[in-house]
Formats: sequence, C-alpha cells, structure tokens
Amino acid sequence: MMRVPDKEMKIIWAVSAVFGILLFTSTFLITYYLDIPSIFQFDELIILTSIVVLIPPALAYFFDDRWKSEVDRRIPEFLGDLSQAGRTGVTLIRGIELSAKRNYGPLSKHLNRIITLLSWGRSLEDALKEFADDVDTRLARRTSVLIQECNRSGGNIQEILDVMSRHITELYNIDRERKSMIRPYIGIIYIAFFIFIAIDIMLVRTFFAQMQSLQESMAETGGMLLSQSVKMSDMQRNMFHLIIIEGFFGGLIAGKMGEASVTNGLKHSLIMMILGLAIFYLVIWHPII
Repeated sequence: MMRVPDKEMKIIWAVSAVFGILLFTSTFLITYYLDIPSIFQFDELIILTSIVVLIPPALAYFFDDRWKSEVDRRIPEFLGDLSQAGRTGVTLIRGIELSAKRNYGPLSKHLNRIITLLSWGRSLEDALKEFADDVDTRLARRTSVLIQECNRSGGNIQEILDVMSRHITELYNIDRERKSMIRPYIGIIYIAFFIFIAIDIMLVRTFFAQMQSLQESMAETGGMLLSQSVKMSDMQRNMFHLIIIEGFFGGLIAGKMGEASVTNGLKHSLIMMILGLAIFYLVIWHPII
C-alpha cells in the first residue's frame, strides 16, 4: 500500500497521456506510412492505446484507496489507545505522544509527524489540520476536528475521549456496513456487462449472419437487393465499439455505486474493456468455439 497525493496523481496522468500519444503515433506511422503489416485496425489501435494509458492511473487510485482504507481502519484503534491513556491522567498531547509510539501501520507516520510539528513549536490545532490534509479521508478530518474541540474544552478530558472514541468507531462501522451492502451492485454491473456481450455475440452470429446470407443468395439469383447492403465486418466492428463503451462507463458506475468514487471505477473499466476485447477477439474475429 502506498499514498498517492493529488500532485503525484496529476503527474501519473500526464506521463500516461504522453506515453499513450507516443505509442499511438509511432505505431500509426510504422503501420500506415512504412507499410509494415499490423494485426490491429485503426480503431483497435485507439482502444489498445486507451487501455495502456488507463493502467497507471487505475493502479494509482487502487493503491491510494487501499492505503486510505487501512488508515481509516487504524484510526478507531488509535483513539481507543488515546482514551486509555486519558484514563491514566496524562494530558491530551502526552497521550498522543504515547499512542504514536505504537504501530498503526500507515497511520503511524502521520502521528509521528504531529509529534514532530509539536516539537517545532506548532500548535496542536495546526498539527491536526495538517494531519487531516495529508491523510485526506472523511474519518481523518472528523477525528481531527473532534480532537481539536477536545483540546479546547480543557479540564477532565477522559470522558470526552471515551465518547469520541466510540463515536468514531461507530462511524467507521457504519461506513463498512454501507460498503458491504452496496458492494453486490458491482457484481450486478458485471453480470449486465456479460449479458450485453452475449447479446452482441448472438446478434453477430445469428441475425446479422442470416442477413448477409440472404443478401448473398439474392445477389446470386438476381433478386432485388436491399436498399443498403449490410457488411458483416462493419456490424462486428460496431458491436465491438459498443462493448468497449459499455465496459468503460459500466466500470465507472461500478466504482461510484460500490466504492463511492468514480476514479475507483477505473480498475473495473479496465477489467471490462480487456475482457470485452479478449472475448470478442476469441469468439467473433478468431473464433475458437
């Protein structure tokens, strides 16, 4: 797991876009100007380039989301230890110092940074605000605000820390329950995507194939042709484009519904686009079944 800040995410997008442009341009020049044969058509080249461009950002969003999830999982544990430290009668800042010595995974680094900022003379409020900005999760921001209010209240903070720990733990459990309840919708989107592929394959293999056979038989017998002939290659390509479009936007919807973030849907988009490309290639263009 690793944290991917917004600045680094923009760099990843920029590098991926530049690499994709160079890849597409070089392949296009080699194929269409140097007359070197290629197994890919122009539209297939665009789709493959798009997949390559999306891979680094999708991985970055995936690892960043895993990192944030792990931090959120550790925050209730940290507040529980902070509450236990408050029962011993230590101050809030001392309690944070004692708790920061324990291992909270990726959260430990940011707790130690709070202690470092305090040692440099920064106020606890400023250190907590920087903590919330660095971690950048809703649970971390709420925790930061609550600890700041607890610090302002003064006096006996033991009861406040207990209530705050239970509150944050409940928020985390509610968020986990919400995610577990809506996660099945991701599976529904995948099922809908595979049904869409199955329908496209059936149309290509049956309906459009019969139309082409009818056109060929009418042409051989000198019968009246349709006002506009249907080319099987064009219909196959149109169905392929629909599958890729369905996979891309279906993945984004899966991310929004299942993980409350469109960017987290990029990995689902990639999976669906790659599966759609592979299935169409093996079943329609170069059928093995």
